[in-house]
Amino acid sequence: MTQNNGTFTVMTYNVHRLTGNDRHTSAARIAQVIETYQPDIVALQELPGARFRPEIGGACQDLAHELALVVRRDVRYDLERERWGNVVFSRFPMRLVRAGGLHPENRYRTMVPRGAMWVEIDVNGQKLQLVNTHLGLTPQERSYQAKVLTGADWLAHPECRPPVVLCGDFNAMPSWSIHKRLRNALQDEQERLKFGHTQFTFPSNMPIVRFDHIFISPDLSVENELIPRTKLTAVASDHLPLIVTLRFGANGKNGVGR
Repeated sequence: MTQNNGTFTVMTYNVHRLTGNDRHTSAARIAQVIETYQPDIVALQELPGARFRPEIGGACQDLAHELALVVRRDVRYDLERERWGNVVFSRFPMRLVRAGGLHPENRYRTMVPRGAMWVEIDVNGQKLQLVNTHLGLTPQERSYQAKVLTGADWLAHPECRPPVVLCGDFNAMPSWSIHKRLRNALQDEQERLKFGHTQFTFPSNMPIVRFDHIFISPDLSVENELIPRTKLTAVASDHLPLIVTLRFGANGKNGVGR
């Protein structure tokens, strides 16, 4: 939740079609996870019903309804949804800049279509560019998708000016080449903290790897990171949420400026 000291929080969360490890589908549980940690910006992946815009009914509205039931009365979330299951909720005003696929045109597409959405968020007068994505399962898919993502339509677009946040489920560990490619464009927030890559998000009931990442431009600093392991987060989805507290400016309390 937004602090008086100017920080703001971003949560990235693969919600696994709202189906938990107990095979029970529940928008209410995901809403409860979100409200428990009160992030300012929530980037979700694998939300069913987000593949068509505008959506009439479906999981996005179910989740928005559940959030309305559990959040405090003085809090309001705005919703932006697009294809391929990517959704952003924000307590700040935002607009959709771009949404689309990360696959080649006129070519065999991946088993599960992958895409990204780019929103501009007005964080107390500061424009923040946020890109939410979910990459493929094979190295070939991820390599091409990362090339598109770091290209002229997305992160290298003239209007994608810092400060920038790239987040989502990348299906890649920090030691893999795809992660290194993305680091050439932006920093992984864990590298801005002293403990490095020691926190894991998957699978939620016994996390042993980290596929969920938040990359940031150098003009953002990292104040804190949280990957909550509770009875609720261990069952609500097969991924744990990743929550990062950020501040505009290069020198955070625990961050290392570049």
